[in-house]
Amino acid sequence: MTTIRSTGPATRADTVRAWVVLAAAVLQTVAGSLGGSGLFGESQRVLSDRYPSVLAPATIAFSVWSVIYLGLLLYAVYQSLPGQRSRPVHRAVGWSFVATAAFNAGWIVIFSQELLGTAQLVIVALLVTLAVLLWRLAAVPAAGVADRVLVHGPLAFYAGWVSLATLAGFSVTLTYWGAALGPVEGALLLLVAVVVVGYATFRTAAAVPYAATAVWALFWITVEAPGPVSVVAAVGAVAVAVAAVLRARQGVRAAFG
Repeated sequence: MTTIRSTGPATRADTVRAWVVLAAAVLQTVAGSLGGSGLFGESQRVLSDRYPSVLAPATIAFSVWSVIYLGLLLYAVYQSLPGQRSRPVHRAVGWSFVATAAFNAGWIVIFSQELLGTAQLVIVALLVTLAVLLWRLAAVPAAGVADRVLVHGPLAFYAGWVSLATLAGFSVTLTYWGAALGPVEGALLLLVAVVVVGYATFRTAAAVPYAATAVWALFWITVEAPGPVSVVAAVGAVAVAVAAVLRARQGVRAAFG
């Protein structure tokens, strides 16, 4: 397992950033665990059931959060190691990650208070910040297996899920506003999302972990959704998987960062 360590001594700014990233990862994990229990108000599952949507995946799909949080915690510990703190990759994405953690934790609290419109704005901000993070990450290739497993992989895995969770959240918000999507409208909206996610898969580095959670979400939408939406989700899952395979054929960096 090879990796390039520090390119020089860590500055005070590097050390501060490393500890803030670690704290942010822990805090968002705690917020996610407590939010699921309903400590901040209504649990996410209760509210999703209260405002049903044709684009909501089966409940089991949300178990992926446990894997996401574990991966992000491993990333946060890795980047905090003394030999890692001054590396360009951590300087490039550290503060963007902190912003994503703040948006994620904020979304959990706001959604639990049944402020779904505001929560939707926050999750959109989370998605945009993750897009910026992936763009910055693509400029700093992984230096070895450790980077791919502990940096590029977890961050892309996270982004893939949020790409479709944002859409599911929007559909729930429309129900909350009294404008629930029908199967045809939901299928058309999902088709647009699949095109965007497929394009992102083909363009991003670490395409395989990004596609993995996107395909996971689409599979569970297929299971849960009515006819037209289910068909689009099934075809979309295959299309995103194919995009990941085509991207992976361009090399290890394209596949895993």
